[in-house]
Amino acid sequence: LGVAVGSAVQISIFVIPLNVLAGWVLDMPMTLNFHAFETVVLLLTCIAVAFMVSDGKSHWLKGAMLVAAYIMVAAAFWAHAEPDSME
Repeated sequence: LGVAVGSAVQISIFVIPLNVLAGWVLDMPMTLNFHAFETVVLLLTCIAVAFMVSDGKSHWLKGAMLVAAYIMVAAAFWAHAEPDSME
């Protein structure tokens, strides 16, 4: 489980700045200025993953809970309105 979490962290550390650079190339406004909603969701997902992998064991129910949490986060981002400063 530690390999999966470490791999996800390495990918995110690489992909987010790469997206900012791609935004500069494509002349699209992409910054690392995350608003409160994005920051809170990131914090809650980090806490949830830390809680799930803390005992070092995996179970199908933990996976189902993480998939359900992923669907809830996706629905929250779909329903969330962007702040006026991002337009």
